[in-house]
Amino acid sequence: MKKFKKIYIEITNRCNLSCRFCPPSQRAPAFMNAATFAEILRRISAHTDHLALHVLGEPLLHPDLEQLLAHCQSHGLRVNLTTNGRLLTARQTTLLNSPALRQIDISLHSFESEKAGPALTTYLAEVLAFVQQARVVQPALFINLRLWNRPLLLADARPDPPQEILRQLAAFFELPPQVVDRLAPAGRLTLAPKVFVSLAPPFTWPHAPGPDLGGRGFCRGLRDHVAILVDGTVVPCCLDAEADIVLGNLLNQPFHEILASPRASRMRQGFARWQVVEPLCRRCSYRQRFQPGVGA
Repeated sequence: MKKFKKIYIEITNRCNLSCRFCPPSQRAPAFMNAATFAEILRRISAHTDHLALHVLGEPLLHPDLEQLLAHCQSHGLRVNLTTNGRLLTARQTTLLNSPALRQIDISLHSFESEKAGPALTTYLAEVLAFVQQARVVQPALFINLRLWNRPLLLADARPDPPQEILRQLAAFFELPPQVVDRLAPAGRLTLAPKVFVSLAPPFTWPHAPGPDLGGRGFCRGLRDHVAILVDGTVVPCCLDAEADIVLGNLLNQPFHEILASPRASRMRQGFARWQVVEPLCRRCSYRQRFQPGVGA
């Protein structure tokens, strides 16, 4: 069977923050236990070489993170982690001692509810201390610093946390100050070898009520990736955080059977014809990022 470029596994849907970027969830907060995680890896390892250990939640909260990463290593799976960065210092040893870890995405936009000042400076100092240590201990590790609230930079000339973050990054990596002013609303800037800052506008998670964006379009869900929630529920993509499109549950169904289910098949066939068949997908603005100019 064709391999996915990446499979998302939500090892926890709990978070230590409540920022605007992630939607409020109606699902019960939980951690995936290590035995369940190991069983899921056994069932999916033939279908991908790369994992992303998140959908909602803060993966660095998981009490057995070291064991989960060891399971990934034993299956030869490379891991991406997305974190808000608040626990990097506490989890630095675990992260930098794991040969399975390929990339870490640090969502600096999690600080958007804070005001620029000492708290922001302290937060960034801890993030950049981790980056500096990672470059020494794990030079092959990719680090992506994400600011996915870019319109805030353009709406007001007054200093705000995102703008201040970019200025501090430029100073830390000894980049010309004017590089911040030249950054487009979306894109990526190399700060150092294998260290980047990526900019993007915010998006609305499709579970929230929103306009129907039309039935014409394409998505990479079920083509390049699929997601497994903390309770084993399989959904077609990492934005289906409330399990609107349940394809099955990996704890009681074979993965190949779930992927061949009538609902999954209808979605794949629809996207192959540039037809959006699920209501959730019709409301998803994120798919417009890689299909510009497509109308209803």
